Amino acid sequence: MRTIIVTALLAGTIAALAVPPLAAADGGAAVAARTTLTGRRAVPKGAPHGRAHASLKITGRRVCWSIRGVRGIGRPRTASIYKAIPGEFGPLMVRLGGRYRGAGCVTARVGVAEAIAQSPEGFYLSIATRRFPLGAVRGQLRRA
Repeated sequence: MRTIIVTALLAGTIAALAVPPLAAADGGAAVAARTTLTGRRAVPKGAPHGRAHASLKITGRRVCWSIRGVRGIGRPRTASIYKAIPGEFGPLMVRLGGRYRGAGCVTARVGVAEAIAQSPEGFYLSIATRRFPLGAVRGQLRRA
């Protein structure tokens, strides 16, 4: 009986030690990411001379952003985070507000912010305009 209890405790301890990145993304430490967005990276092609810079801070389910230096795309309508590798179009994961704002915070669905925090390279940020509704500029996220 003691062997079973000790084995269960040991397994639980090992499992707890194996999850620090998720635990940090889930509530404790913030994870920072950034990107440079361009029209050439957008899929399908976006504004040819479009450019912007963005930084994200993910704490638990909270995703905060700051987008600066937006130029060459006209008037932004929305900014969103999608899941996809470079060159691919992917599903919408987090809409950064109802309308475009250069900075703010939103609460993501359960598991989404954690997934972005663990592997930002698998996600991209896109800014849409009236002329480019699928994205005028796009940038693949990376750890800051």
